[in-house]
Amino acid sequence: MEESVVVIGAGGGLGSALVAHWLAADTAPVIAVSRQPQPAGLNSSRLHWLRCDYSDEQLAEVVARIGELAPRPRWLVICNGLLQQGSIRPEKRLEALNLEAMTQLYQTNALLPLRWISQLLPLLGSSPCTLAVLSARVGSIGDNRAGGWYGYRAAKAALNMLLKCAAIELARRAPGVKLLAFHPGTVDTPLSRPFHGNLAAGSLHSPQQAAAHLITLMARLTPDGELSYLDWRGEPIEW
Repeated sequence: MEESVVVIGAGGGLGSALVAHWLAADTAPVIAVSRQPQPAGLNSSRLHWLRCDYSDEQLAEVVARIGELAPRPRWLVICNGLLQQGSIRPEKRLEALNLEAMTQLYQTNALLPLRWISQLLPLLGSSPCTLAVLSARVGSIGDNRAGGWYGYRAAKAALNMLLKCAAIELARRAPGVKLLAFHPGTVDTPLSRPFHGNLAAGSLHSPQQAAAHLITLMARLTPDGELSYLDWRGEPIEW
């Protein structure tokens, strides 16, 4: 079980592509966590699909089950994220700021990944584990040239800081873990689809391409007590 894979947020475009990629590799048990039920056509004796509503109670229950199935996960990816939903939309001007929407963006993009890491901590550190969390280039303060998208940018910037704090703590408490904040580029999923019109040719990635980029990058990383903030090419992003 040392080479087990855990994908949290497996019902989304990138999460489902990661699950499919690792299942096709035919080398390790794959544990998928999602609000959604297991897709009807996705069947494998190596797949364990766990439902979770992301409440504190169910987070604890799911992590306990992960501990039974994969007490020493080797690859762990947290794919949870929110850009727009219902009345939540990227803000183009200050007058569009909405406290309720910004709070939801912060809870989903910043706090939820840290809640997972906190719950998963007892499973980490006894053997090598690479833990990737989906960040975004728009969370970079130094790279912000266009402004706007206040809530999403701020939530991803907060995620990066929270992950940095976690990396410092994990270096002491779980030194076998490598933490990665990953920018996958623009992936062809419902999250990004409304914004494809302004993309340059060749800059849109399929979920399968994004999954392959992340898996290749994770395999290159080794525990060093640091948080790496990297794009899909493996290039560092300024904070």
